[in-house]
Amino acid sequence: MIINSQLFLINVSLIIYIWRKKKFLTRSCYSMGNLYQNVLFKQEKVNEMELALTQFNSKRALSHVNSNLKLKNLGDCTLIIDSNAPNSIYYNRIKGFGNHDIDKVDYILDTYYSEQITPCFDMTPNNINFEVSQVLMNKGFFCSEQLVFLELEPYFTEYDNREIDIVRVTENNAKEFINLILLSDGKEVEKDLIEKKSVYFYQSNFQNFIAYIGGEAVGMGSLFIKGEEGYIANGFTFPSYRGRKVQKSLLHFRIQVAKELGLTKLYTDVEFGSISHNNLLKVGFESILTSSFWMKAK
Repeated sequence: MIINSQLFLINVSLIIYIWRKKKFLTRSCYSMGNLYQNVLFKQEKVNEMELALTQFNSKRALSHVNSNLKLKNLGDCTLIIDSNAPNSIYYNRIKGFGNHDIDKVDYILDTYYSEQITPCFDMTPNNINFEVSQVLMNKGFFCSEQLVFLELEPYFTEYDNREIDIVRVTENNAKEFINLILLSDGKEVEKDLIEKKSVYFYQSNFQNFIAYIGGEAVGMGSLFIKGEEGYIANGFTFPSYRGRKVQKSLLHFRIQVAKELGLTKLYTDVEFGSISHNNLLKVGFESILTSSFWMKAK
């Protein structure tokens, strides 16, 4: 009887243990599933913002050739096409390509090739697997670049570099800002183009800022806004002033502006391991995903 009682207790204990373990695993799987869905939701949000920024950038581009940017949805893909900028990888990308669209790859490529355009596949981690990679490589495309996308909830920052003054771009100094862009790119354009495009650089949804040291312009930065979210972009410091924390100041300033405007989220992208990447992490940005850009070998 004692032995039977002991066996009974052991069996009951074992059943309870298995039940608890199963319950824990069920909860863990549920939590992991929610986490995965949350990551995909964030990925979708940053993709929406980046796509909206791309469309806006095509309008304000400093070119006499008017943009012909079009979006075409095919399966899970969004095809970004600009026949007036055939050499631009940025304006000729395929987003969302994955396992479900392998059978459409020839049609997708022909859509671009018919316009004498060689596109770029903008790939997110959830869409990359062996089969997809093999299809792209068989078509002559290889992974050549990667960008890290990050997010941040804006907050009031107390950072203040008294050496640096930051001025918002308005109608009065928009032309100065454009000339700084041209100087940073080593380009020149006609005055009438600057006049025509200047209106884009002081809109409520595209705010720009110039950093000065001792009255001299030393850096620039932008904040694109869509709804209650923003996108930090176009950070540049002139070479002779690098190492003076110009971008750090511009970054904190834009976070402050975003908070004052009531924005709930900021996004941005950066090259992995760069100084800018480190600066973003230091102020609280967190990584969402790393996108890879598959381009055709020349």
